[in-house]
Amino acid sequence: MNKILEVNKVAFAYADELVLQSVDLSLTAGKFVAVSGDNGAGKSTLMNLILGNLRPSQGEIRLFGDLGSLDNHYRDLAYLSQNAVSGYRNFPTTVAELVRIHLAHLKRKSEVSSLLDTVGLSGVRNHRLRELSGGQLQRVGVLLALIKQARLILLDEPTGGIDQKFSLDLYHLLREQCDQGKSVLMVTHQLAEVSPFLDSAYRLSAGKIFSLKLEENEAGR
Repeated sequence: MNKILEVNKVAFAYADELVLQSVDLSLTAGKFVAVSGDNGAGKSTLMNLILGNLRPSQGEIRLFGDLGSLDNHYRDLAYLSQNAVSGYRNFPTTVAELVRIHLAHLKRKSEVSSLLDTVGLSGVRNHRLRELSGGQLQRVGVLLALIKQARLILLDEPTGGIDQKFSLDLYHLLREQCDQGKSVLMVTHQLAEVSPFLDSAYRLSAGKIFSLKLEENEAGR
């Protein structure tokens, strides 16, 4: 199988505080995987290790077969952090202008209106980012992650501040991305809500990762 991500026996500590120990996680092409856990369990730390912002004290991380320390594969990743949306308020642009800027930067040609429709932002296309609600800003963040057309999409609590209807719309959208060959790794507290769309799920607890059994429920797909 085509391994997109391999986390092998990874450990990490902040000073003397052990956060992760001997974590194993893998992700293949076309799979939608979620990681849950209590606050402080190390979910965001795991994301930062995958992104190369942190280095494991033990073990290794491979992206598309390459050691992350040698090639972080930024070109193949899209990442939406928990706090990304707060920074968008400082952009002196409208929603549509921001999308055009990102398309130009990535040298992609797409219809702005159809992209905005995808995440339900057509009605605020001419609003400045500082005028948007928290949920609308989160939708902007999700859209920018999707515009990159990355092979691996990393999301850290992407449904924070978003109503349940859009959360379900987002899960459908991410499932479609996986069905088209992309891969998604999402950190979430809403595991029961997203479960019908997932291929597998894990829980971080006491620095270790455990595989969870998904309910047999295909209704969300």
